Amino acid sequence: MLSDNGVSMVWRMEGWVYKKQPKHLCDNEWYALEHLYDTGYVPYAERVNIETIRMEDLGQSEPVTDVEEFMRHQDLILKMLEDKGLRHGDLTSYGIIVKENKPYLIDWAESRTWDDPRPDKRREGDKYWLSRTMASLCP
Repeated sequence: MLSDNGVSMVWRMEGWVYKKQPKHLCDNEWYALEHLYDTGYVPYAERVNIETIRMEDLGQSEPVTDVEEFMRHQDLILKMLEDKGLRHGDLTSYGIIVKENKPYLIDWAESRTWDDPRPDKRREGDKYWLSRTMASLCP
C-alpha cells in the first residue's frame, strides 16, 4: 500500500492523517514526533505499526494574518531543534502547517539527529529553509 513512487502513502480518516512508508522513514518520523510533541510545534502522533504512523489532522494551512506573531516562532523553533538535537532536513512549505499564526512542523521522515553524519535532504540546513519558508508564507 505504497504510493506510485514506492516511498509513502498519506490519507485522512476520522480526524487523523495516516502515513505509511518504509520502516526507516517511519522510524525517523516517529522519533522526531515523539520527542518534539511537548514543544507544541508538532501534531500529536501515534505509531500504528512498523510502517505506519497517524497524526492528528490539523486540516489545511491557514493564511498568516499577523506576520509579527508568526515570525516570533522562527527563533523558538530553531532553539527547539537545537535543544532536542534534531534536524528536520526539509522545511519547505509542504512541511509547515499554519494555524492561528503558529507554524506546526510535519513530515519528519527525512529528519536526523544532530550527530547523524548523513547529509540533510536540503543541504542549506534548517535555519536557511525555515527562514525562507516562513517568509514566503507571509502576506
